[in-house]
Amino acid sequence: MLCSRRFDDVIARGSYPIDIHDPKGGRGTLLERLPIGGAYDIPLRCLIPRNVDGLLVGGRCISGTHEAHSSYRVTPIALATGQAAGVAAALAAQTGAAPRDLPAGDVQRRLIEQGANLGDAVAGC
Repeated sequence: MLCSRRFDDVIARGSYPIDIHDPKGGRGTLLERLPIGGAYDIPLRCLIPRNVDGLLVGGRCISGTHEAHSSYRVTPIALATGQAAGVAAALAAQTGAAPRDLPAGDVQRRLIEQGANLGDAVAGC
């Protein structure tokens, strides 16, 4: 059963179902939906490559499992993670901090000022 996972360093949210197409090119597709009204958080740390300093990624390039990618690969979520990467890059440039050292709260505040939906209630699995 899927659930709506929450993270303290949320920078985007998604609700698209898991949508895995048959890797062998067949007709089968695994489709699993979140509970009605559910949404999952995408954490800031997904935008920061482990072994590369000074780089942020967004869109389909963020770090996640194959199953998670099948949900977050859609355009609205790619746009939201791209916005978050841009905000984090701007804050890093303004403060001189490395992206991995940015406080998540600073990124979240700027995103909320720009109208991003980061949720308001903690819903666990």
